Amino acid sequence: MTDRETDVSSRITRRGLLAAGGAATTALSGCTGGTGSTGGDTLRVSAWSGTNETVFREVIKPRYEDQTGNTLEVTGNWQGILSKIRQSPADDPPFDVTVGVGRTNYRGQQDDLWEPVNYDDLSNAGGIKPNLREYQMAETGVPVAYGVHAYVYNEATATWDPESWSDVQSPEAENLALPSDFWLKLFMMAALLSDDEPLADEVYDRQYLDGLLETIEGLPVSTFYQGTQQLWTALNEGLADVGHYFFAYGLQKARTTDEFDIGVTVPEPTTGYIDYYQVVRGTDRREQAREFIDFLLDPETQSAYAAEFNLGFSHEETEYPETTAENLPTTNEGLQEVAFQNFARVAEFSGEMNERFRAFVQDN
Repeated sequence: MTDRETDVSSRITRRGLLAAGGAATTALSGCTGGTGSTGGDTLRVSAWSGTNETVFREVIKPRYEDQTGNTLEVTGNWQGILSKIRQSPADDPPFDVTVGVGRTNYRGQQDDLWEPVNYDDLSNAGGIKPNLREYQMAETGVPVAYGVHAYVYNEATATWDPESWSDVQSPEAENLALPSDFWLKLFMMAALLSDDEPLADEVYDRQYLDGLLETIEGLPVSTFYQGTQQLWTALNEGLADVGHYFFAYGLQKARTTDEFDIGVTVPEPTTGYIDYYQVVRGTDRREQAREFIDFLLDPETQSAYAAEFNLGFSHEETEYPETTAENLPTTNEGLQEVAFQNFARVAEFSGEMNERFRAFVQDN
């Protein structure tokens, strides 16, 4: 462990993070389950950019290629996955498999961009935590990973100690950075604050919309950021002291930056998101795509992924580094304490929510 990693570990320990290293507790060999592919094919996969893309290239790609003899072509995307598929011929999509959160998956469903999932064809599907299959999105996307939202903050400048989400409403709270890219994250945080329904269920009931927006408007926001770099710049330059962000990505930044000391805290309960993997309509590699998703579900594959990045994973037998196990729910029962985004339930009035949130951001 480097001096930087040791420093990050010592700072995070005060919030119950006992180890900031990403190494798994056990060494992992190749996956045990064969895919049945004869090898020699090229499979095109769209993953998230940044750390996810790096893990795919350095961990997932070599394991998959060694096991199958196929070639994995990885493209990193944060934007444009759906538009690229929509603009392509129906029988010649740009990807065979894509990642997507609830909104991406739902909108793709509406345009018939995904092949339906037959879980009986996935040898590792029996290990998926049942709570992750309860959403409409699981009909066309297989839940592989999940993450939670957290506080990230500048250790040197923050004048208040962010622990629960309700702390943003305390008199001491100030200089808060909130994301402006996707309104649902903040409406869900506001729902946790109002606590009128279980977890964040207020967000799915139109009658609560006015109150949720008023809650957001009452927060001590110093800046809205769009894009990760804007967040880190705001925290480093004093435009904000505390921000709303993703646990895994925040922890990765804390480990790798020397610009300033970053603290990371996961409130309980919190909100989260699920990474679904979909087979793209029109691909002529349906079988290989299905086999690849089954490969992603294998607990050894997921344990190798977890060793490099602090996400939660869908298979109940996945092994986690200590930092992940201390801060993310890793059991099916534990998932009941996370309000995962369910875009299908808010789709009917999502346009109004987006419009009103955009107007608020522009006025601030």
